[in-house]
This record gives sequence, C-alpha cells and structure tokens, in this order.
Amino acid sequence: MTSGEPQAPPVNVKPSIAVGRALSLIDAFLDAGHTMSLTELAQRTSLPKSTAFRILGQLTASGHVIRNGNQYRLGIKMFELGSHFVHGRPGGLKDVATPLLGDLFLQFGTSVGLSVLDGWDVVLIAELTSSRTRVATPVVGGRAPALSTASGKAIIAFLDDGTRNRAIAHHVRHVRTSSHTVRHAGVLRSQLDEVQEQGCSFAHDELKVGTSAVASPVLVGGRPIAAVSLSAATGRLDRAGIEAAVLRTSRQIAAEFVRARGLAEDDGASGQPWDIEDEFDRIS
Repeated sequence: MTSGEPQAPPVNVKPSIAVGRALSLIDAFLDAGHTMSLTELAQRTSLPKSTAFRILGQLTASGHVIRNGNQYRLGIKMFELGSHFVHGRPGGLKDVATPLLGDLFLQFGTSVGLSVLDGWDVVLIAELTSSRTRVATPVVGGRAPALSTASGKAIIAFLDDGTRNRAIAHHVRHVRTSSHTVRHAGVLRSQLDEVQEQGCSFAHDELKVGTSAVASPVLVGGRPIAAVSLSAATGRLDRAGIEAAVLRTSRQIAAEFVRARGLAEDDGASGQPWDIEDEFDRIS
C-alpha cells in the first residue's frame, strides 16, 4: 500500500446503504471504461475516497473487481455472472438467435446484431461483425437511446400507444446523439406507424454520422421481445436487398425461440410453465 492511499477505518454502515454503494462503484465502469483509478471512481460515485477504497477492497477480495496498483477493473467474476443472464442461457434468446444471425452475416458480410429494450435504451446482447464492415459497432452489452436506432424503433413501434408516446416524449426532451437525430414528435410517430405497416425500421446517421441500419422486431405473440439489425456505412446500405432478409431472420428467431421454450417445458427443464412476462419484464 502506498502512502497516498487512504486507510480503511472500521465503520458500521447499514447493509442496504453498503450494497447501494458497492453497486454504484460497479455501475461506474459501464459509463467510464475498463480501468479507473480510485480517485476517478470516487468522483463518479460521489463517495469519499476512504469509503470507495474500503468497498473496492471487499469487491477485490470476492473477485468482482481486480486491482493493479491504484487502478481497478472488473474481474472475471462479473463475466461469469453476466453469462447467467436470462437471455444468454442455453435455449435462451441469444443462444437461439446466434446461428440465424450468422446466416444473415454470411449473406451480406456486414454487422448484424440482436438488441433488447431496457427502459428507453436498447442493449446489444449479440453481434457478428468483421474488420471489413467499415462501421464502428457498439460492443455487446453496450446501450444506446432507443429512438436513435433502428432496433429501438422496431421494438417501440409494436408497443401500446401510451408507451410509444412516453418513449417519444423522453427522446424529444433528452436525446441528441448526432446532428441527424430525429427530435420532432410528429416525424417519430409517422416513422413508428410505418414500421408497424412494413415490419422494418431504418435509421440513417441518427446514432452516429456515417452509419445506417435496418432492423425488424422479434415478435412473440404479437409482443416485441427484441430486434434484429443489420448495420453498414451510410451509402452502402441497400434497403431493397436487405429489408426482406432482416424481416425473415427476425421471424425465424421468433419461431425458434418459441419452439425452444416449448421444448424446455416438455423436457421438464423448467419448474413451472414459461411466462413471457417473467422473461421480458422491462420492455415497456
């Protein structure tokens, strides 16, 4: 321990407060990057350095955080926990979708992804890409404002009117991801109506200038549980050739997912019948 590091005084803290502080330190890595110093973590969480140091020591001992000098990063234990996320389990959405995403990638040779809605953001849970796609793609686990993306539009278009209106209001008030971000409520409503009619959504330079995407929702019982997307450099996206393939892939994933869940029930892998509300409880 260097002389500049704070000592860890024996302080009694209510368990609920301590858990909240530990979670805030872990969450700080989502926004800031892979490695941070004690000072950076304390600043981002508004915790005293001594408190942050003490909690990081506990997280390091448990394997959730790794320390190298005065730098901290998430440990492999976090990866293990994330791999048990419901969509990543055997027979889960990611497992079912990956082979079909692979077929789509082989057909067009550009980035394909699978995203779910969380609040007013979309989170990428699976992706296939290559160095030849010529677009900067988000990392798996990354999130983006939903209505700045084709995936988010594809999902929100099939939600109820009240949820759609709340999503639009939030986007217009709070989101501007690029100079091409659509922030007119009427335009967004028209786009979502068009997605309902056609089954596909489009985003051109709205999340990042230079990148465009086509997406289609994965509908289970009429409910959008995810979206399949294909991204390419703006100007290289042939909507006519891609739209039908993305739509077909999203429908195949939906059918295979329902089949996989049904088989799990038949084999007794689940203690109780599958309930879509339990598995997808944060999409509206």
